[in-house]
Amino acid sequence: MKSRPFPWRCPRCRLPEVAPAIIPYRVEVRHDNILHLLDLPRFEVPRCGSCGELVLGNDADEQINEALRSKLHLLKPDDISNSREGLSISRDKLAECLGISLEQLSDWEEGTSLPSRSMDRFMRVYFALPEVRDVLSDCLVQDSIMQSA
Repeated sequence: MKSRPFPWRCPRCRLPEVAPAIIPYRVEVRHDNILHLLDLPRFEVPRCGSCGELVLGNDADEQINEALRSKLHLLKPDDISNSREGLSISRDKLAECLGISLEQLSDWEEGTSLPSRSMDRFMRVYFALPEVRDVLSDCLVQDSIMQSA
C-alpha cells in the first residue's frame, strides 16, 4: 500500500476513491489440500470508498499467510532461518538435507510461501535432533559417492 500515494483509481468503478482501510475479513485458503477458514479482524487493504471494491496485493497475501501460519502453528520465517543459522548450516545444505529446492527453502525463510505441515514437522525434528541430522548427512555423503561412481 506504500507504493504510490492515495487515492487510487478503482479497478471496478474507475473513480479515484481507493484509500487504505482496516476491515474485518473472512477468507478460505487451501493448504495441504485442506480448506481453512480464516478470520482477520484487522485486515489492512485498499478499498474503494464508492463501490467497496478491495484491491488485493502482496500486502494482503502476507497478512493471509501470517494468519494461516498462526492458525496451523507453522514455523515462522525467522524460526527457520534462526534455527538453520544456529546450526551453522547454509541454505543450500539445509535444502539438500531436506530434499527440497533452494528456492522453496528461500521462500519459506522470506515468508512468501508456507511449508506443508509435514515439512514443518520434519524441519522441527531436523533442528531438534542431532541424530536426525547425522542420518541425513550420511545419506548425502552416500548419494554423492553413488553419483560419482
